[in-house]
Amino acid sequence: MTIFITLLTIGVLLLQAGVLATALRGLTSAARGLEVAAWCTALALLVANGVLADSLPFGNMRHVLCFFPLVLGPAACYMRRVRSVELSACFAAVGMVAMVGALCMPMQATWRQMPALQSPWFVPHVVSYVVAYGLLAVSAVQVLLSFSGACGERLRAADEVVRLAFPCLTFGLWSGALWADAAWARYWAWDIKEVWALITWVIYLIYFHLPSPTPVWRRALLLAGFAAVLITFFVVNLLPNIVSVHSYAQ
Repeated sequence: MTIFITLLTIGVLLLQAGVLATALRGLTSAARGLEVAAWCTALALLVANGVLADSLPFGNMRHVLCFFPLVLGPAACYMRRVRSVELSACFAAVGMVAMVGALCMPMQATWRQMPALQSPWFVPHVVSYVVAYGLLAVSAVQVLLSFSGACGERLRAADEVVRLAFPCLTFGLWSGALWADAAWARYWAWDIKEVWALITWVIYLIYFHLPSPTPVWRRALLLAGFAAVLITFFVVNLLPNIVSVHSYAQ
């Protein structure tokens, strides 16, 4: 099963690379077909991870990274059809990074849900944050690309993506507080991961409420927000000697 999961992970990575390559070359039909194939393969990977873990596959870093392509594909489709913003290549690039990260993580086949995770809030909380973080990664890529040209267009795309991500980010923070109250009888514990999640939310809140922001300020806030995302998602979980009630995600 572990070999099968590794092959599926590599398959998703290669299909996302195909989406990126075809989208950049303007081969729209091929890119759409590869998007569907990548999503179906990612779904098979989700099921395989669940079978191996004998539990919902959302409890460690590898599981979460493997889930990113499942939300990035539909998000790219939504942005294209509803927002009229074509970002398939960018979404595929973020998906590729997630898959490379997953391949670098241990399988943790013996992982089981600790008591605190056995909650109805578990899946919606994790899914909302995966959606938000995936979208915010795409937004950050657009900001970086804006330095090389088409600043207005790139920043508009970044803004559209952040507006889609922020409700998910808000729900993740809110549901986490309700979950904490059910698990530990307190909504907030000033745990390091909670603090960075709040900092992330506040940065994007400031972005939305800054009156007439210049491109410099928009770039600064969006990059600062994504830096906070990286600290919340990776640094807090992976650095040694950090004491956190969320250490189960390591």
